[in-house]
Amino acid sequence: MSDKNRGLLLAFIGIMILSFDSLFVKLSNSTAWNVLFWRGAFQCIALVIFQLFYNRKQFTTEITRPSLSLLGLGFIFATSTVCFIESLHYTQVASTLVIINTAPFFTAILGWLILKEKLKWPTLLAIGVATSGIWIIFAFAPAGGQWVGNALALITALATAIYLVAMRKTKGEQAANILIIAGFMIAVFAYIRGAQPFSLSHIQMLYLLILGGIVVPGSYLCISKSAAYIPAAQTSLILLMEILLGPLYVFLVMGEQPSLNDILGGAIILITLGLYTIWDVKQSA
Repeated sequence: MSDKNRGLLLAFIGIMILSFDSLFVKLSNSTAWNVLFWRGAFQCIALVIFQLFYNRKQFTTEITRPSLSLLGLGFIFATSTVCFIESLHYTQVASTLVIINTAPFFTAILGWLILKEKLKWPTLLAIGVATSGIWIIFAFAPAGGQWVGNALALITALATAIYLVAMRKTKGEQAANILIIAGFMIAVFAYIRGAQPFSLSHIQMLYLLILGGIVVPGSYLCISKSAAYIPAAQTSLILLMEILLGPLYVFLVMGEQPSLNDILGGAIILITLGLYTIWDVKQSA
């Protein structure tokens, strides 16, 4: 298997797992801070166990004396997670996911600025067209609270782009340790903000265990490693599948229907990025 195909496969597996994120957040039916606490705690615990089994010596060295870059990337990932969960509590799943999945454009721009990856005119055109999709979601939000959710989703997109570019630059070498630090930060922050982690029922805890212990670490380890084989912007383009799968799972299980403006804005972004992906594949063939 070529490096490019390996990277594409890892990104595809990662997004297939990550698409269940929104569903388990909704199923847990708890406050944002309780969800964040257990998501971060289970993420941290699961990956510490993983590292102790498969990478004990390097793990203990890096985690006991973390570098500034490790702490910084952990903070960036934690920021993206906090804003994502908060966004889901202010607006619909579809609105959150559509805005978050503008990350490929931000990734392309950062890749050009930081990694010197070329930013060609079709990419600039795609950015402009997809921006109109974001405008539709913002301009026609039916409730004032959705503006807050949309803004938080946009912060998540920016933080995700920074994280993916960093993974591309470092070849995803410290992905697990970054996620461990991020999980710890998330749990501490949520507790300070008022989480009551032991007030949840057994079924709520089960949903959050699956979310934090399996979905998040499994998906982001795959996504982080994919950046070692393919450009960061290409990795984030594959994340667009979450626009379709995330709301679909929520609709099938919980019956939450996306609004018309979500569908229209999402269609513009998805079609634009789909055409861009086809062009990119032909260019690299």
